[in-house]
Amino acid sequence: MRRRLRAALTRSRLRGERGNVTVLVAIVLGGGVLMGASAIAIDVGQLYAEREELQSGADAAAMAVAQNCIRTPSSCGNQTGTALSYAGGNAKDGASAVTAVCGRATGLPACPAPAGTRADCLGGAPSAGNYVELRTATQRPDGSTLLPPTFAQTLLGNDGYQGTRIAACARVAWGPPLNGTGLAVTASTCEWNQMTGGAPGYWPPGTVPPTSAEGIIYLHGGKGATTCPAGPSGWDAPGGFGWLDDPNGNCTTTVSASGSYGGNTGVSASKPCKTALEDLYASHKSVLIPIYDGVKGNGANTTYHLSGFSSFVLTGYALSGLSEPSWLSGRTLCSGSDKCLYGYFTTAILPSGGSFGTVDYGTTILKMVG
Repeated sequence: MRRRLRAALTRSRLRGERGNVTVLVAIVLGGGVLMGASAIAIDVGQLYAEREELQSGADAAAMAVAQNCIRTPSSCGNQTGTALSYAGGNAKDGASAVTAVCGRATGLPACPAPAGTRADCLGGAPSAGNYVELRTATQRPDGSTLLPPTFAQTLLGNDGYQGTRIAACARVAWGPPLNGTGLAVTASTCEWNQMTGGAPGYWPPGTVPPTSAEGIIYLHGGKGATTCPAGPSGWDAPGGFGWLDDPNGNCTTTVSASGSYGGNTGVSASKPCKTALEDLYASHKSVLIPIYDGVKGNGANTTYHLSGFSSFVLTGYALSGLSEPSWLSGRTLCSGSDKCLYGYFTTAILPSGGSFGTVDYGTTILKMVG
């Protein structure tokens, strides 16, 4: 009986030990899975963070390169330094590789074919017009090109994993605006060409152009109007500027290059326009002005046909009850009964995007397109 009792106790103890081992194995295996999941989560998080830095760097660099290409087209093919500066500036460690600066603009090489991965720019490249594509990839301060793992290498069967190289792409297009909001004044293509020679200058902020950049925009019927030939059949001679419809009562108007826009060629400026001109004269800031290539009607029934937009810096004016000499040259450019604005057209980059037009008058919009 005593032998049977000892045997029974021994079998019970063994069953208990086997149960304890099962629990321990479950705990160890469960802990391993949790540790593996944590390792993967941390490393995947690093990959996403790296991707975000590279994409931000590509976006900023593409915008900066596009602006440089607009301002100085001859230097567009030499923008690697700018690209590296912006790409690295958006990385926490200050380093990112730029693997391509390409596109369609003066000096830019054609872009390599897409790799068919998430590293590609979104969508296809524009079929026409200027654009730049900028591609970034992982590069550490020591020159290595792999993002090393934190824990993933310690997982079973992952001893050879050294890291991953992440890549990103951004594409920016630019061109003249199709529509916009500007001063409720319009000028003719003829006078724009006379003042700019077909290419307005770029004057960096804080700089003053030479007095030779200054010109006169005459009212319709002023002495300068006779220098501009008649427009297309059915249009009157476009040799001057006119006041436009001012629906908001602040001397601004929104026009679209899809058609025509109305105005009044009278010489008198409204009270809001007088205030706007005084502010522009004092600030020396550029303002968007629609450029027309034809005009119909007269007085309040005048209709202009829009060609595009240009940026104008007002230096002086001579209007009914309102006049100032040029702050640029000190001259009074209008005399007698003539009424005019004077100033200079300049290149400008608008801060917001929109639709692209076809005629370039020196004012450009930027759009992220991939």
